[in-house]
Amino acid sequence: MTDYLSVTQDVRELSGSILPARFPDSEIVEEQKAAYNYICIYTHKYDWDMDDIEALALQKLEAQLAKCFIQEHFGGPSYSQMIDAQMAKINKALDAIKDNMATVTPEEGETITRTDYKSWVLNPEIPYESKLDQSLRADTVGIYD
Repeated sequence: MTDYLSVTQDVRELSGSILPARFPDSEIVEEQKAAYNYICIYTHKYDWDMDDIEALALQKLEAQLAKCFIQEHFGGPSYSQMIDAQMAKINKALDAIKDNMATVTPEEGETITRTDYKSWVLNPEIPYESKLDQSLRADTVGIYD
């Protein structure tokens, strides 16, 4: 199982001067895992790996997302507008990937996309069937005084 797709050194370089030089990689990996989880939840696919067609694009988006998480954590409120703009771009790119996903999720293979109506009113192929007790029906009209 993949914990994240991006390269830790790439995230460190993207984060720039916010991170001190001796900042531990384990902290960056934590943000990468959070970014991977964000992508999985957003795309409804939880088994991304490098064999997927979308993997390289997701790798870049995950690195950008991890950078945003680091900036949000260490940069403080002065970075909020930049983070919001970057998150909007990432979400738009994830929407495009999600809408055009070539990799099929296991759930999609089992999804029922269309069902036929079971009502004779909505489906002409279903014969009309009376639900009334046939013994109550009269074939002739009664005479009333």
